[in-house]
Amino acid sequence: MTTTVQNLSGRNERANTRSLGALPSIEYDLIRAHVLASLVTLVISVLFGILVATKFTFPEFLGSHGWSTWGRLRYNHTQGIFFGWLGNAFLAFFYYVVPRLANRPVLSRRLGWFLFWIWNFAVVLPGWVLVAAGFSQPLEWAEFPLVVAAFVVLAFILMVFEFVLPFLRTRLPDLYVSAWYIIGGIIFTMLAYPVGNLVPELVPGARGAAFSGLWIHDAVGLYVTPFALAIAYYIIPATTRRAIFSHFLSMVGFWLLFFTYPLNGTHHYVYSAIPMAAQKGAIVASAYLGMDVILVVTNLLLSLRGSSGTALKDIPLRFVWFGFMAYLVVSLQGSVQALMPVNRFIHFTDWVIGHSHLAMIGFASFIALGGIAHLWQRIPGTRYNERMMNWSFWLLGVGLTLMVADLTIAGLVEAQIWQSSAPWIDSVRAVGSYWLVRTLSGLPILAGFIVFWTSLVTGPRLSEAITPRSSRVVSENAAAFNDISPDLDKRGSTGWLSYAHVVAFGAGVGFFALSFLVLAIIPGKELEDEISQVAPVTMATLTTSEKRGRVIYGREGCAYCHTQQIRFLAADVRRFGAPTEAWETKYDYPQLWGTRRIGPDLSREFNLHPRDWQLAHLYNPRLVVRDSVMPPYPWLFNGAPNQPTQEGLDVLAYLQSLGRARQLSGFDRQTSAASVQPETSDMTMANEPSGRATPPAVPVPMIGGYSLSAPVLHPASDPDDLQEEVSRGGTLFAANCASCHGSTGRGDGKASASLLPKPANLTAAVFSDERLSSVLWNGVAGSSMPPWRQVPAEDLRALVAYVHSLHAPTAAAPSTPDAKTLNDGQSLFVANCASCHGGGAGNGPAAGALAPPPTNFKLKKPTQERAWDVLENGVPGTAMPPWRNQLSADQRRALVEFVRSLYVPPQENSGQ
Repeated sequence: MTTTVQNLSGRNERANTRSLGALPSIEYDLIRAHVLASLVTLVISVLFGILVATKFTFPEFLGSHGWSTWGRLRYNHTQGIFFGWLGNAFLAFFYYVVPRLANRPVLSRRLGWFLFWIWNFAVVLPGWVLVAAGFSQPLEWAEFPLVVAAFVVLAFILMVFEFVLPFLRTRLPDLYVSAWYIIGGIIFTMLAYPVGNLVPELVPGARGAAFSGLWIHDAVGLYVTPFALAIAYYIIPATTRRAIFSHFLSMVGFWLLFFTYPLNGTHHYVYSAIPMAAQKGAIVASAYLGMDVILVVTNLLLSLRGSSGTALKDIPLRFVWFGFMAYLVVSLQGSVQALMPVNRFIHFTDWVIGHSHLAMIGFASFIALGGIAHLWQRIPGTRYNERMMNWSFWLLGVGLTLMVADLTIAGLVEAQIWQSSAPWIDSVRAVGSYWLVRTLSGLPILAGFIVFWTSLVTGPRLSEAITPRSSRVVSENAAAFNDISPDLDKRGSTGWLSYAHVVAFGAGVGFFALSFLVLAIIPGKELEDEISQVAPVTMATLTTSEKRGRVIYGREGCAYCHTQQIRFLAADVRRFGAPTEAWETKYDYPQLWGTRRIGPDLSREFNLHPRDWQLAHLYNPRLVVRDSVMPPYPWLFNGAPNQPTQEGLDVLAYLQSLGRARQLSGFDRQTSAASVQPETSDMTMANEPSGRATPPAVPVPMIGGYSLSAPVLHPASDPDDLQEEVSRGGTLFAANCASCHGSTGRGDGKASASLLPKPANLTAAVFSDERLSSVLWNGVAGSSMPPWRQVPAEDLRALVAYVHSLHAPTAAAPSTPDAKTLNDGQSLFVANCASCHGGGAGNGPAAGALAPPPTNFKLKKPTQERAWDVLENGVPGTAMPPWRNQLSADQRRALVEFVRSLYVPPQENSGQ
């Protein structure tokens, strides 16, 4: 006990000596420079984020140029927060705290300015410019191009010299826990960052995704978290003038963080093609991480015991308190959402976006703001406005709470719809109001950051204002950082702790290496073996055009809206098709699996939509999907959807290649015949079907214009009920059909000029219930008409009723053609039309090879005007040619009367 008391006394003497005039030199100019850079880049990054959020409500806002499109702004938003704001804030704090904790100045002022210029003018600014110009990586938290990533690695190497070396000259047992977090964060980020940026460019598909998953989590766990906790562990004792509750617990929490955080990465790819053992290992590590966070936050809260008054009055400490409480919530939330029953429901939704904002703003940014506010009051020549700082806290707190709550609810709404059979666009419509609230919630956040900046440049100069309270600065150095906690008094000598630090550091490095071994290298080897055994030997590589299109797809941020990863879940399989196998991604450099779904998964896009639909959708998505929030890409065209540039053609080629290898290989037929369901038993819930039916968005070819598999949807026979159905059908038609067919059903919608064949003029024919039901159920293969079988049957019945209402009966009695005209028409039909149309039912010998299929005139009766126009001009985009040069006018008139006579009027139905 005497030894411990002597050690404690000696440390207090050394601390008091430093505070009374022996404090090492501190680079105040570098602190000011990094604070200024952090706040400038923060405001710019938040503006990027607000623009990104605004585009969900107004997707064409700033949509005419590539640099301002959603994807590039989103890249710059995340990287600006990561490097510009948090990077500069952390560096400013390092310059303030490292000399105090190491009792030595940083290595070099000149090196510090070199690091400042590298960080801001070789990383942040060029990164933004290059991303806006179209040079980027489609990798989460690694969007800056590789040339910028090289300077990031250089910057971290310089940080080792600037900040770590002063600590290494100090006895390890003398290091306070904040020093350990700074050392660990710098060294482990320096090692992890190049792996997360470079390896996915060299290792394809699922194998590369394993490495990407590690960096997605290491970016937060090895960079953001250690540096933020270093600030928290420093500010609390510095402000309360009391040592932290337990130095021992702080070190246990520190090493558990570095042991478990790197093992979490694969939980971003649960239910994927990555081996299940790696997925389950990451889930277990996520649970242990939650326990570690409880320990860390408990230690921080106990360090504030008896200091509630200080926490309320001292605004920087209040920022820190809010930050580590958000750390507790977001970490427990992360542990829970990694669990398979939860992950299967909320993954890819806005719940995850709310989670990430709570982490990056609620945890990291609040603590960084508290750190800046704390140090700013303690450097000479600065101003500080306490009232404005208080306003900043409340603006940020209210704005963030509203945003996270809003996105969390939106995520639950999306998840519920995705579990149903509703069309994908219904989930977009359902959360539109939530996205608007999310944008509005960003305004108080932006205001809070601006007010925070204002609080640092207004108010009294602190060199004058705090003179009567100079003991405040002294107390920070004298009493705060005695890293002997009360519980050490019970353990006697601290000599064992030096050895424990060495062992712990070695274990930390070992666990870091272990994370790459068990979550990336070993699973990668398993995937490589699986691919070599399963991949079709005839699997073709992408063409040159498809490769270029893939690069464009990545640079525009398409992978942040559309996944290319159908998970081994029945809900995914029912909606999109067979789950994504590892071999399908063997040529993907880098992987584009994605971590969010705003639009549907694109893994099975091959043969799903025709070329003209894809081009119209790229040019302006709302031409074909009225409520789409996808941004337009007019710079890929020469002024019209049917005039794509070479880049537009390249993107089209890439989109049409997605899923091609799977469909052409016959893989699903082989596995079905062999009763092979890869890993499904491990991944799906026991009571779920495997779901290998045709996904609802895939058109089903129909010979004869109808399918026996489609339900026949008869409108109501009661006039009042029928009127209600027509009214509801009109609403559905306006929402889902008018963009192609026009508001009146005449086939003149905004997209019609770009589509071949043109959308049907629904007023120009009488359709049977069987024909309309089959088209709505199965779509029209070879055209832009998709199936709508995911829509409830009562809504489809209402659409049938509405389409019937578009063809108003004429007042005049229909003329009856004479027998000679019909006989002549029949002879002409047999000679010229039967090979495609058969006996009039659209089932001729050639029908099976044609898409769209020939018309079944027994189910569709065109008007005389429509039939005449088709014979005159043909139907562009189909196999129907013009006949004006082959048949005389009288022959064409006879043929018109004959095909109209083939229609079989519907029988009276019961309305069921």
